[in-house]
Amino acid sequence: MSEGDIIDKVFEQAIKAPRIFRDKSVLFHDYIPQRLLFRDEQIMMLAQRITTLIKGQRTSNLLVYGKPGTGKTAVTRYVINRLVEKVKGSGYRFHPIYVNCRLAGTEYRVIKSMADAIGYELPFTGLSAEEALQRFIEALKGDPVPTLIVLDEVDALVTRYGDKILYALTRLNYDHREITSMLICISNDLRFKELLDPRVLSSLSEEEIIFKPYTAAELEQILWDRVRVAFYDGVVEPAAVRLAAAISGAENGDARKALDLIRVAGEIAEMKGCDRVTEEHVREAYSHIDRERAVEVIRTLPLHSKLIVLALYSLSTARPSERVRGSVLYGKYAEIARQIGEEPLSTRRFHGLLVELSMLGIVDRRVDNLGRKGGRFTTIKFGIPLETVRKALSEDPITAELLP
Repeated sequence: MSEGDIIDKVFEQAIKAPRIFRDKSVLFHDYIPQRLLFRDEQIMMLAQRITTLIKGQRTSNLLVYGKPGTGKTAVTRYVINRLVEKVKGSGYRFHPIYVNCRLAGTEYRVIKSMADAIGYELPFTGLSAEEALQRFIEALKGDPVPTLIVLDEVDALVTRYGDKILYALTRLNYDHREITSMLICISNDLRFKELLDPRVLSSLSEEEIIFKPYTAAELEQILWDRVRVAFYDGVVEPAAVRLAAAISGAENGDARKALDLIRVAGEIAEMKGCDRVTEEHVREAYSHIDRERAVEVIRTLPLHSKLIVLALYSLSTARPSERVRGSVLYGKYAEIARQIGEEPLSTRRFHGLLVELSMLGIVDRRVDNLGRKGGRFTTIKFGIPLETVRKALSEDPITAELLP
């Protein structure tokens, strides 16, 4: 069969296949639903804190944290969107700023994104982060309306660049009388506060909102809320929804994982020409998502993060179930870095990257405390199969040559 015939067959199957999805967009992570189940308490707390700001009164900064998929971003954006809608046409002005630090990528881009949100243009290049931040602050002083700054996945910023910017933003109200602002930092890592200078921690943790993982029963209701919109009636079997909720509930209570499972299960059913989404499709989706996600995450890591993964892989091949001390891992990482002509990162930056790898689910990082005599130390092991790690590292020309 020629290539053209194969393509025609694929298109023909797609046209004739049973209709599965009504609106797939509601199953993606960036969709903000009309209602957020099981988060009334957090919505009310956040709305009350922001109310103080929009009255033009000085308010506390806020740390929002919990595991991935517990609704932190959805709740925060939901509350901000409701506020924007409420004041539309009233003449009331405030600056709502939302930046995802992981997507922004660099310190400078985080600052530029904040400036863009208030209509102040910074050049794409040519300024230091410190100069860009100062210009952003001057712009706020020149347009003194209440300013809400939300830094999502803020751990990605701090682990790579430290907390200098964070400190400046937490001090806006105190150091600049013209500015009335509130900083909300969203973190996926419950140990994020360990990375912060005590002065930053004091200013940032004045108030906290903690998001607990969803239970399997809650996830099932959340899924049905989306399934009724995303799929045509009767397409998704109840057992498939229960299984997707049970898998996600048993792991981390991650709503995003549950949504991914039911979406990919639907895509698999569609690809196979099935008219129902079943438990078997969910099991197949689970295998596909976990395998492909881990490989993609490692493939897109920065160089030094990949070198840490490679170092852990080198130390784990003989005893994959044993945990590796952080000091031993750092020594191996430094050795590999020098081997390819790279200067090893400081131990603080190294441990910051370990925290990030732990957040991504690549490694399992644990801080053990043996009391006064033993002290505290970090141990690490992989959170994914070694064969998955090897596959990802073998796709990079630098790490592939160094694999044992």
